[in-house]
Amino acid sequence: MKIDIYRSTKNRSKFLSVPAGTEVAKMPFPAKLDLDLRNVFRFKCEHEIIPNKHYIALDAQDVVNQIESNGFAQHSATITATTNVVSKRGFSTRFTP
Repeated sequence: MKIDIYRSTKNRSKFLSVPAGTEVAKMPFPAKLDLDLRNVFRFKCEHEIIPNKHYIALDAQDVVNQIESNGFAQHSATITATTNVVSKRGFSTRFTP
């Protein structure tokens, strides 16, 4: 399935996905749509996803299921990296960006 992915302008970890080529401005979204997803910008265009394939920060099966049920999918992604630095003296310092 090819989808267009939009990112919230208010919360960078929230995304709205629709079938590729969908005019989001003309879609009749329900009142229950996350308020952060009412203002979005295009993040990826014609991104192909395969259900049950593993992606970083995207549950493809969930997105496909939501699109098939609702015509769109609401999802979020947060990637966190942690680095440990060990000194020559044997103690470590934790750094999280």
